[in-house]
Amino acid sequence: MFTRVAPELIARLRDGEESAFRAIYEQFHGRIYRLVFSLVKEPAKTEEVVQEAFVALWLHRGNLNIEQPLYPLIYLTAKRLAIDHFRKKLLEMNAKEQVINQTAPYSNETEETIFLADLNRITDESIKSLPAQQQTVFILSRREGLSYDEIAQQLRISPNTVRNHMVSALKALRLHFSRHGVMIWWLSVLLFF
Repeated sequence: MFTRVAPELIARLRDGEESAFRAIYEQFHGRIYRLVFSLVKEPAKTEEVVQEAFVALWLHRGNLNIEQPLYPLIYLTAKRLAIDHFRKKLLEMNAKEQVINQTAPYSNETEETIFLADLNRITDESIKSLPAQQQTVFILSRREGLSYDEIAQQLRISPNTVRNHMVSALKALRLHFSRHGVMIWWLSVLLFF
């Protein structure tokens, strides 16, 4: 059974009081972390999913009902985010497989080398066209493999700000690539590998 949060604490959270949020975070963080870790099995990714669940709680605090228990809401949000993590991983694996299957029959090394050089040039142009903060967040995430929390700590910004920068960066990159006629599955290869 879950611990019930006092309606007054939920009301304070709903009003945007950070100390109420911290109290709720401290109360549920360990249990939510264990749940997500049992699904994800990667500590860094687990912490990222847990942070996203609590960020969602904060962002949607205005919709909270003080009579409804909070734990099931946070639990379901975290579980949904963990499932989304698996879906993304599956899509990445499928994209890798598709690229391997589609490129395996070709053996023209010169043509492939030129194509990859062009693709890398377009990718670099795309990344350089991003605003400085988005560019930094994108490079730290995709090229250096840092989690949103690690990026947030390094740049001294919130994990939610990191996530917002990544969403904006990916939208901008998709648009830039589509202008250059680069197929979306090649984009996924460059952005996720």
